[in-house]
Amino acid sequence: MNTNSLKGINPETITVGEIVAQNYNAAGVLKQHGLDFCCGGGKTLQEACKKKNLNPGQILRELNDILEEPAVSGMDFSRWSPDHLIDHIESTHHRFVRRKIVEISTFAQKVAHVHGRTYPENVEIYDRFRELASELTEHLESEEESVFPAIRSVFEKRMTGQPVETELTDNLRSLLTSMEDEHETAGSVMAEIRSLSNDYTPPEDACTTYRILYKNLEDFEEDLHKHVHLENNILFKKAEQLL
Repeated sequence: MNTNSLKGINPETITVGEIVAQNYNAAGVLKQHGLDFCCGGGKTLQEACKKKNLNPGQILRELNDILEEPAVSGMDFSRWSPDHLIDHIESTHHRFVRRKIVEISTFAQKVAHVHGRTYPENVEIYDRFRELASELTEHLESEEESVFPAIRSVFEKRMTGQPVETELTDNLRSLLTSMEDEHETAGSVMAEIRSLSNDYTPPEDACTTYRILYKNLEDFEEDLHKHVHLENNILFKKAEQLL
């Protein structure tokens, strides 16, 4: 049987995060049905389906169809070491976030100013994104200055047979919990922005800047889902196993 198959798996025990960690091709199926695999990755498939009034058996069948295909080349992150994952997250997702929050904030401010009277939702979108940008900037700094160094330290000590101090493991556990809570908050804000923007659908009379803003917001949420998935469902799980 294909090692990626979910046949015989109990939807009451497997989490959506575990499914995507096993094969990222599953992300497309879950996203199509509105099932959150990043911030809500800790929910079982049964719980996630119940919230959306979906049949878990049907979702499993669709997942098995797609999981028969090999994982996207170079995307089998579950096999990567923690330090390799951290390098990838910092160089890819952290860099993307820092670049895009500046760009999106500029567009959002302009659209709110020019179109806010006719389409007042854009004023709220700007306010919510500005708050999110500030929170994410602090979040990335916390990860790079505290969380990731702690994971690297524990990993190195385990690999070289050195003792791991209780203070280090306790601190890392606390940091991981805080990071996951902040991921949940960020995901909720982007869900609000998606709702306010009518699933990132600009009105027919939208100008180019308006359309660029909504496309950037959609891309930002897409990257955030991948980013949080890598951390919550793969990197942090590997870190917990080292403790």
